[in-house]
Amino acid sequence: MALFKIGYTIAILLLMSVISSCQKKETTTESIQQQPVIVVPDSPVTDYDGNTYETVKIGNQIWMEENLRSTHYSDSTPIQYFSYNNDTTDVKTYGRLYSSRAAVKGTAFSNSNPSRIQGVAPSGWHLPSQVEWEQLINYLGGLNVAGGKLKEEGTSHWNSPNTGATNESKFSALPAGMHDFTGIFQWKGQNCAFSTSTGNLAQYEVTGILLRGTESKITIGHFHPDDAVSVRCIKDN
Repeated sequence: MALFKIGYTIAILLLMSVISSCQKKETTTESIQQQPVIVVPDSPVTDYDGNTYETVKIGNQIWMEENLRSTHYSDSTPIQYFSYNNDTTDVKTYGRLYSSRAAVKGTAFSNSNPSRIQGVAPSGWHLPSQVEWEQLINYLGGLNVAGGKLKEEGTSHWNSPNTGATNESKFSALPAGMHDFTGIFQWKGQNCAFSTSTGNLAQYEVTGILLRGTESKITIGHFHPDDAVSVRCIKDN
């Protein structure tokens, strides 16, 4: 059962987040004294399929402003992916969903900064590690507030109340939902989960980033390698 499923698995995920927060100084469950957030538009990037993505420099990192929607790796190899409810109508808005196995393209997982795992990313970009996500989260003030600064404002895509959403980062996170490895689509409009390059296939655990419409907090936890979630890529240094 996926650790991002609604119900008792959410409690497990929250517990894991608390444990992780106690063990890692880089990311805390408390807000970090905030420095001014510097956000600058950067050059668009185009993937193998010809999809073009707006990008933004947040602090010292350059991120895609949109969820990945590629159907091919940069070497033209097809990617295994899902469109929510197998409907391509909203792919331009919400992107596609990728399992971690597909996202890393069979390479070993990494928690370095940078991760150096291109995977599904376009050339010159890569799949962010947990540490790279933590750098972004800390820059935005810590786990308790960073989610709100990453989420798109309003309820055009997020279900009400979309708590704390300011999109101060211009990251424009959207509630694209996920595809559970058992075959269930869930969470569209409610939550979004992002893949990382960090995990342990032997333990069937991959680190993921979860944002909810009911809070401004970010949860860092684990999900099954075959759960398919959204991907945001980060530019190579």
